[in-house]
Amino acid sequence: MLFMDISTWAPEHREDILKHFKELRPPAGVHVINQWVDLTGGRFFILYEAESSEAYAAFNLPWSDVCKIDSVPVMEATEFIKHMLERGIKL
Repeated sequence: MLFMDISTWAPEHREDILKHFKELRPPAGVHVINQWVDLTGGRFFILYEAESSEAYAAFNLPWSDVCKIDSVPVMEATEFIKHMLERGIKL
């Protein structure tokens, strides 16, 4: 399943966040697709696929001490439309 995480942190956690980024190694079962940094500071976006809830937790829990993570399950729009049409839902 695809997830878009939006991580935010307080300015005083900046050094801790940088340390985490340097050590970032996705666990087995997580494939990082892309990452973006908010140029105004304090936010990070990451799109990844997690094969299981265990992989998802292993990826996010190590960050819980330094930032807040809003994790959103996502799907490409064309795939979403296909699923809706297959179920008879008119868009």
